[in-house]
Amino acid sequence: MRAAQPKSKSRSPGNDNKPVLFTNARLVFPDFIIEGALLVESGSIAAIWVAEKPSAIPRKCRVIDCEGLLLAPGLVDIHNHGGRTHDFVGADAEGNNIALRFHAENGVTSMLATVMTETHEQMSAALKLLGEQHRAGELHPNFLGIHIEGPYFHPDKRGAHRLECLRDPVRSEYEEFWKVSRGLIRIFTHAPERKGSVEFCQFFHERGCVPTIGHTRATMDEIRRVGAYGARHFVHANNAIDWPLRKPRSDGWLGTEMMGMGALLSHSAFSGEIISDGFHLPVEMIRLILTAKGTDNVAIVSDSCPAAGCTPGEYVQGGLKIILREGGLVLSGSGSMDASGAPPLGGSATTQLAMIKNYVKWGFGITTPFKMSTQVPARIIGEQKKGVLRVGNDADLILLDEQVRLYSTIIAGQCVSSKGDILQMQAA
Repeated sequence: MRAAQPKSKSRSPGNDNKPVLFTNARLVFPDFIIEGALLVESGSIAAIWVAEKPSAIPRKCRVIDCEGLLLAPGLVDIHNHGGRTHDFVGADAEGNNIALRFHAENGVTSMLATVMTETHEQMSAALKLLGEQHRAGELHPNFLGIHIEGPYFHPDKRGAHRLECLRDPVRSEYEEFWKVSRGLIRIFTHAPERKGSVEFCQFFHERGCVPTIGHTRATMDEIRRVGAYGARHFVHANNAIDWPLRKPRSDGWLGTEMMGMGALLSHSAFSGEIISDGFHLPVEMIRLILTAKGTDNVAIVSDSCPAAGCTPGEYVQGGLKIILREGGLVLSGSGSMDASGAPPLGGSATTQLAMIKNYVKWGFGITTPFKMSTQVPARIIGEQKKGVLRVGNDADLILLDEQVRLYSTIIAGQCVSSKGDILQMQAA
């Protein structure tokens, strides 16, 4: 059994399912932006006109004049714990949709609901609920599957995960996770140094799920070992992972152990992701990682926590207190400290769209962060019909301006969120 491919029900914005023609748009591709038009039919992109006027328009289609706005593929967030006080590990049916809807309102048309470290019973309940809601068609249409982060982590790299819940991967447990989720797990993050890691990676790789590396003190050899069994992605580079360090060798001289970040940056087989909220890593570190890996191999993820979309204060994530400060910084409030004596970060309260704004502010332009938030994450999880404007792909789109202000979110050709009257449609 391979990873299930969620198929969300279409949600009409109040009109019928006639073809929709977007005209006078600036189309956002991975490497360029160009004037053009785009036709949506039956939930898919049916035609694209690049630097030309549309022709052969279907009869009775609806026309949207984009008035020069950017028309881009919808954002794909493969690491997202929730928002609006809700945590996907909390097993709250209403909360799941509140969080999904919040991120759709911020341009995310596809996302992996991320279930983090908790007790076996709590994680199973959360996974079972997501599986049941999806089967019943009761999840917001931007739900694309599940990312499990934990509980198979190194204690020293746990970050804001519960220490008492960390454990080695045991097949009876993760096989149950797979079954109760109804095969919706697309990414499962673990530490390669844990006992049973190789068997864990083989199990999920065979099922079309990406075994992922994070919260680890693994050596390069340990990482290469799981790479041979399907592990090929690192979560939140620079966070909860070691950089190369000097280490005495068995033959009596001081060598360099590459560790996790060294393996990520030096191996083309591994992709990575970064949390670009301005707190998890500085812009100089982002430039270093992108210079080494290239923008085709690094995804922007929100790592959104339940405090996203909320006012400063205390919230709960994965059974632990987190604190949202003014300015968007999220810290663990559990009392745990890292080796320096500082509290670890508790996730991010910055949306993926706001992270794209950061890249524009930092001088990267618009196309680079858009590619890293659409095409790259879609490719990491094997989604061939999302993340790029291409005929035949899903009509998951967003309309926004040059300042990255969002006007509309469209999933499978249906508007799920809109600001202003830009989507007032006229019959052709």
